[in-house]
Amino acid sequence: MITHKNLFLAAEVVAVILSLSYTFLYIHFANTGGNIALAYLPAFFGSIVFMLLTYQKKIYAESGLHFFYILFAVYGFFATSSEWYVVHSELPYHLPYILFGTIAVAGLGWCLKRKTDAKTPYLDAFTSVFSLIATWLMIHYVHENWLYWIVIDLVAIFLYGQRKMYISALLFALFLIMAVDGYFESIQLF
Repeated sequence: MITHKNLFLAAEVVAVILSLSYTFLYIHFANTGGNIALAYLPAFFGSIVFMLLTYQKKIYAESGLHFFYILFAVYGFFATSSEWYVVHSELPYHLPYILFGTIAVAGLGWCLKRKTDAKTPYLDAFTSVFSLIATWLMIHYVHENWLYWIVIDLVAIFLYGQRKMYISALLFALFLIMAVDGYFESIQLF
């Protein structure tokens, strides 16, 4: 029997597969010099599904984040060149991102708490704000984006577990492994 719960679960599985495909392809093409633009196709479609699912679960900032992921996927697809190059940056480069992110988390978390029925407004704000920053760094080949993802994925595992989206929590556990792999290029698990 088809129920709302079964449809939600099926959509979550599709979103997870597409999201894993994006990250796998990104790491694979980064390590092999392949056409990284192709990685943004599953990112685009997975983000559409996740945007709808997170909105239904009242994870509003994450829903908005997935809207931006859709835009980033389009940007990444067209802006990525065939000349793959990794940029390494020191801590001073990241300080403005971290400062801006912290202020944005406080503001967005406060708004979500006061204006919505979000269940975990500050966690939602944290993963959303810093995911935008990490995605921007990822699209621009800044290698340290993986450090952001490691922290984000740890928080997201908890966030999605709290909302009983266990498949998505598992996705972020896999993303955590992939982020560690992406940062320590020599491991090359994927």
